Amino acid sequence: EAVLFPILKAGGNPFVNQPIQVMRAEHVEHGATLERLNALTQDITPPDSACNTWRALYAGLAQLQEDLISHIHLENNVLFPTFEPAAAPGCSTSACGCH
Repeated sequence: EAVLFPILKAGGNPFVNQPIQVMRAEHVEHGATLERLNALTQDITPPDSACNTWRALYAGLAQLQEDLISHIHLENNVLFPTFEPAAAPGCSTSACGCH
């Protein structure tokens, strides 16, 4: 973020794709972490015997997950495409080297 967002704020540049790809990779890692959290907490569902503090913790975890998913969606699907070069005809990935 310390590298990417100043570039985006300045209007982007021809090399912006590299830090965007780093951020996208971090988003994938965050998704894996959320999957692990869901597995450990039975989809962030407190047990029936959970006290109010435990329930509050799980409510906070659910909010964190919702906020993070929304944040990742906005960056990946709204912000980043604005600055990424358009794919060449017939190309569906930036990894092909045609950019």
